[in-house]
Amino acid sequence: MRYIFTLLFTILSISTWAGDFVSGGIVYSLTGHHHEVAVDQNIIDGLNAYEGIYIIPSTVNYDGENYRVVAIAEGAFAHSKVTEVVIPNSVSRIEENAFAFATDLSDVTLPLDLKEIPDHCFTGTSLVNIVLSEGIKDIGEGAFQDCAMLHTVMLPASLKYIDDYAFDGCHNLYEIYSAATEAPITLGDNTFGGVHGVDLVVADDETIDSYSDDTVWGNVDTFTLFPSDDFYPTMEFNGESYNQDWKKITLGNNLAYKIYDENDELVAVTSANHFYLPALDHNTNYTIVPTSLMFDSDPFNVTVEKTTGIEQLIDDAFPIEPEPIIVAHFGTIYIYTDTYMKWTSVWDMSGKLYYQRISSDSQVIDLPRNRVYIVKVGSYVKKIFI
Repeated sequence: MRYIFTLLFTILSISTWAGDFVSGGIVYSLTGHHHEVAVDQNIIDGLNAYEGIYIIPSTVNYDGENYRVVAIAEGAFAHSKVTEVVIPNSVSRIEENAFAFATDLSDVTLPLDLKEIPDHCFTGTSLVNIVLSEGIKDIGEGAFQDCAMLHTVMLPASLKYIDDYAFDGCHNLYEIYSAATEAPITLGDNTFGGVHGVDLVVADDETIDSYSDDTVWGNVDTFTLFPSDDFYPTMEFNGESYNQDWKKITLGNNLAYKIYDENDELVAVTSANHFYLPALDHNTNYTIVPTSLMFDSDPFNVTVEKTTGIEQLIDDAFPIEPEPIIVAHFGTIYIYTDTYMKWTSVWDMSGKLYYQRISSDSQVIDLPRNRVYIVKVGSYVKKIFI
């Protein structure tokens, strides 16, 4: 009944538009605080009209006045056709049902100062990877309920509570990285309802004891516990112009990434497949660090050029070579590249080596299924699920 009530409430809550003005295709409502606004619903003919990619600005100008964007209103993107959203660090509050049943939503970058993920925030979306930034303490009821595509979740050290139904129905969830040294408290019996066979990676062996002693986290039907290590896939990305204001980078590898500006200030932590860097009137340097929230990998430097887009600058330890295409199907990993005289290795998340040889083989067969594997071909590394 609680789930049905929430669904009905969400539908009713978007029946009218209460926004105060529109800018850049986004509806804003005044919060009551001086020159502060929230992103609100965009209702046209009874439907939420948001569609595609939204890079929300931190400030917006309307009628000659500047307003700071501080919140995402209740149901703001609910039932819309939004696909990707980057939320600025000016936002410190996201309301309930903000993205509920936005079924095409696959990528979101959360702001750094967020303290909670509210009830049913991402219910029924198509998120694939999600990283929660440090400072988030609570995940609300049904926050990621029925996210059928969700497979990788990264939880911060600050996390204390996960409410009931938070990951209920996430049947394809197969790995969680938790930086919290004490197992977060689960508030209900259905926090991970219907979820099985998840690789749970925590900081170290001592932390494993904290989780294994917990009734929910220690359930061997739901979780297999592993200590974290410093072996992570190398970064793969390429860049392109998104429009005159932004440069789009494709990250990949199902990891989280810390992005620092030229002043070494953290500007984002994201596990989205794409991220958007502002194109300024001068060349701008960024540093991108792959991370599990417990360990950081080697950084990569990216220059957003004024006119020619993104130039990739990689440390000599990571020579550039053609990237292989690596896919998995029915217990077999297929590698579409020339592997001749290159070491090809396959490990599972526990570090068990399944395959290693110098070979021209393009297949690794008969691997146990429902597991995460790390595949290395030459210096290229990718994480893949079978």
